[in-house]
Amino acid sequence: MLHQDLLMLSLETQKSCLSKNLVIDPISEEENCQDGSTMITCMPSRYEITQLTVTGEWSTPKINEGMQLCLDACAKLAKVMRSCLKEASDSQD
Repeated sequence: MLHQDLLMLSLETQKSCLSKNLVIDPISEEENCQDGSTMITCMPSRYEITQLTVTGEWSTPKINEGMQLCLDACAKLAKVMRSCLKEASDSQD
């Protein structure tokens, strides 16, 4: 049985750099055209990065911007996942 106070330890997001645009969770076609990518695994409850992978050439400001986008995406995803887990737990009761 799922517990509604279940802690989610890690979530992962990826972004790609396509020219000057940053794309969160790119589709295959976007990945094929990317100039670089960043993958972040984080603990959203702590706003803490647990893994970071960067490929391609990135400027320091773009890395910072991309990391912030990924962290924000993880935080939003965590809220959705908690809601889904709570609904699943409530439906089992």
